[in-house]
Amino acid sequence: MIKSQAEVVNKTKRPITKEDIVKGLKKLGLTSDSKIEVHTKLSSFGYIINKEYDIIDALMDVIKDGVIIMPAHTSENSDPTYWENPPVPKEWIDLIKKNKRPFDQNIYIPERVGKTPIAFLRYPDVERTNHPIDSLAVYNQTSDPTWVYHSLHQDEDIHPLYKLAQENGKILFLGTDFQTCTSIHLTEKYAETVTKKEDTLKLIKNGQIIQESYSFYEFDDDIDHFDEIAKRYIAEYEGTPYYKQVKIGLATCTLIDAESLYDIAYEFHKNHKKITSN
Repeated sequence: MIKSQAEVVNKTKRPITKEDIVKGLKKLGLTSDSKIEVHTKLSSFGYIINKEYDIIDALMDVIKDGVIIMPAHTSENSDPTYWENPPVPKEWIDLIKKNKRPFDQNIYIPERVGKTPIAFLRYPDVERTNHPIDSLAVYNQTSDPTWVYHSLHQDEDIHPLYKLAQENGKILFLGTDFQTCTSIHLTEKYAETVTKKEDTLKLIKNGQIIQESYSFYEFDDDIDHFDEIAKRYIAEYEGTPYYKQVKIGLATCTLIDAESLYDIAYEFHKNHKKITSN
C-alpha cells in the first residue's frame, strides 16, 4: 500500500498528467454524453501532477454533455443507535439526537469518500442531492433536472443511481474496485434478511429547518458480499464491452455497466438465504 508522498514518487516512473487520464478514459470508451458513477483511490495512480484535480478535470474534459456522479455521504447524520464503526455508549444516544445539527447540503463535508469526491463537490455546476446520509454529488450537463432527485425513503426508486441504470449508465472504478461501489447497496433491500426501519431527520430545505420522515433497511445477517457479486459479474462479462480495463499510471481502471451489475446483485441478494443454506 502506498502511504507517503516519498513512496508515491519512488513508485512512479513518470508523472501522470491530465492528458494521460483523458487518454485512458477515452480508451475505456467514455464519450461526451456518457453517464457514469465514479469511485476513486487517488494513491493507486502514483504521482499525479495536480492530484485529484487532474482526475476531475479529465472527467469533465471527456464528458461534456453527460452526467458524472460521485458519493458525498455523511453517515454521521444517521441514527446513532445503529453506529458500529465506532459505536457510542447507549447513554449518549439521546443527547446526540437532541443536539444534532440539521443537515445542510451546502456546508457539510462528505465522510469517508476520499479527496477526489470532496474536491468534486466544490466544482462549478456540481449539485448535491439533499439527502442527510447518502447524498451524491452530480455534474449534470443534460437538460434533464431529475438527475438530482433523491428520495429519503429507500423503498422508493427515486435515486440518481437508479436513474443511471435506466439511462444505460456506467460505473467507473479509478484505482479501486467493486468494494467501493455504492450502487450495490441499492439492491440489498431485496435480501430476505432485510428489515425496514422508520426514523426522522432534520435538514435545511429552502433556508428552513424541517423534520422529514426517513426509511431505511437494517440487515439481520451478513449480506455485504461484494466480492461474490464482483466474481459473478466478471465471470459473466469479462471480455465483453460491459467489462473494460486500462492502466493509467499504476492504477487499474475499470468500466462496467450499471444495469448489468444491478441485475447480478439483485439476484444474489434476493436468493441469499437459499445460497448460504446449500
